[in-house]
Amino acid sequence: MNKFYGIGVGVGDSSMLTLKAIDTLKKLDVVILPEAKIGEGSTAYTIASKYLKENVARVFLEFTMAKNEETRKISREKNTTIIEEYLKDGKNVGFLTIGDPMVYSTYSYILQHLNEKYTVETVCGIPTFIDMASMLNIPLTLGNESLKIISLNKNIDIEKEIKNSDNIVFMKVSRNFNELKRALETTNNMNNIVMVSNCGKENQKIYWDIEDIQEEDVEYFTTLILKTRGISEWKKFSL
Repeated sequence: MNKFYGIGVGVGDSSMLTLKAIDTLKKLDVVILPEAKIGEGSTAYTIASKYLKENVARVFLEFTMAKNEETRKISREKNTTIIEEYLKDGKNVGFLTIGDPMVYSTYSYILQHLNEKYTVETVCGIPTFIDMASMLNIPLTLGNESLKIISLNKNIDIEKEIKNSDNIVFMKVSRNFNELKRALETTNNMNNIVMVSNCGKENQKIYWDIEDIQEEDVEYFTTLILKTRGISEWKKFSL
């Protein structure tokens, strides 16, 4: 029986794909490659391409980033219909996603609209914040500490979140970096962070000091980890 697969391809290093992800990629007849804009290309495809069959059909689908929720919903429904046409034809269809399919992924929106008659299998991948923590030898949690994962947007009270947390992963940092920076300064946490842009890629950058970084300098694929109890003791294996 054919399936619809959601496949997490990690953050940039193709050697960090799971064995299950590699096996699944080899089964695909059609690979769905989401784009924010047509012609933008797919980082996920670059990571996974060497594991795909030579004759796999590549389908680039635009998922609009428009602010209007109804506009985004219409786009997702349209793309789901396209995916269902391939499934009706008995094809194994895979949706590639950076990081993990269940962490702030466009794939999840497809599942919302996909008809329940289709068989779905989701293959996990390594999210950016897990890769960051391992790469820098920094534990995300210890003992009874709390951990929050926050997608940064204009509606979040960042100071409140910081004051009520031990550890926070801030994702999509480029959306509201200046406000995040102000909150870190106000709560005396500027020295308790590490920020990584393009984690796992050739142009990866690691920042322990963001004092002179401005919002326009922050790249789209940027994640920040905050440890409110202090991060300095964990830098010894990272510098």
